[in-house]
Amino acid sequence: MIPFEEVLCQLILRHNCVVLPNFGGFVSKTISAQIDFEKGILQAPYKQLLFNRNLINDDGLVVAEYARLNGLYYQEGVSQLTDFTGKLNADLAQGKQVSIPKLGIFSKDTDGIIRFEQDRHFNLLLSSYGLSNVTFVPNPVQEEAPIIQLNPLATEELAQKNPTKFWKYAAAACLLPFAFYSFWIPMKTDVLHSGLISYKDFNPLRGNITVRYAEKQLAPFEKAVKNETSITEQLATAVPGEIGLYQYDESTVFAVEVPAIEQIQPKQASIEQVIAHANFEYIVGCFSDERNAHNFVQKLQADGFAAHILPGGTLIRVSAGSAANQNEIQAIQSKVNSKGIEGWICKL
Repeated sequence: MIPFEEVLCQLILRHNCVVLPNFGGFVSKTISAQIDFEKGILQAPYKQLLFNRNLINDDGLVVAEYARLNGLYYQEGVSQLTDFTGKLNADLAQGKQVSIPKLGIFSKDTDGIIRFEQDRHFNLLLSSYGLSNVTFVPNPVQEEAPIIQLNPLATEELAQKNPTKFWKYAAAACLLPFAFYSFWIPMKTDVLHSGLISYKDFNPLRGNITVRYAEKQLAPFEKAVKNETSITEQLATAVPGEIGLYQYDESTVFAVEVPAIEQIQPKQASIEQVIAHANFEYIVGCFSDERNAHNFVQKLQADGFAAHILPGGTLIRVSAGSAANQNEIQAIQSKVNSKGIEGWICKL
């Protein structure tokens, strides 16, 4: 059976608020990606969990998901959830730490307040599911040596002996780089075509870089289906008719159009057709919540009963089957009672 811990993780991946009855609720907040340049860490977006002890009212979300995944009746799920939360509260009352995998650790302080510390090693954001932090090493910028080396002592002596000549040389030294690069940049770079210029373009010793591409032989696309992860598995969540990406290997990605799959819906008789000729109904439950009623109907249908919802009445009535006479309804009653379910006969 799938435990409650795993059910909680699956629900938190899809919902922003999940309440664990008689224990507390989890409220999530999305945190954007962050970059730490000093430590060289790129942290993916993640979901931050806040635990609220006051959210204890049962909204039916956890029980319904647990009962659906394990094929249980709703009341069976409620009973097992009560045992689960009771054990958590008992362990905390004894001063123990309670750990829920992938969620975090619970503990109670001296003031009786429950503290929650989230597990930082597991990403609960569905769009970043499975991503971990990326470490990188910053590339230091190397300073290039100046083109013209100046001697401070010689320059000072020239300025003291002949100030006029010094300023002429100084002006020539300033104009010389401008004159050189006014010819170099348009003739030796592609700035006139691209409109972009880089500081590396000012280096006259840097030659032209020729880009070369190595040809790689790829296997025919049909063989990609025999890979460990097939196209069907990788594009299982893609929308039919759109373009999806298939990862063939570490450096090769194919763009694949997802085919539209025509789903043939089985013809099902309507409620009116089921009860049109019925004189008796065997009622096995009355619900105020429509979702609980439909879950009970699905469970009965899985056990082989022609279960359906009976229209009318203030409560939603669930019937295990219809019958035209007493013999048929008594046969349905015997079959239902053999499953440990009690009910009553409703005469239409």
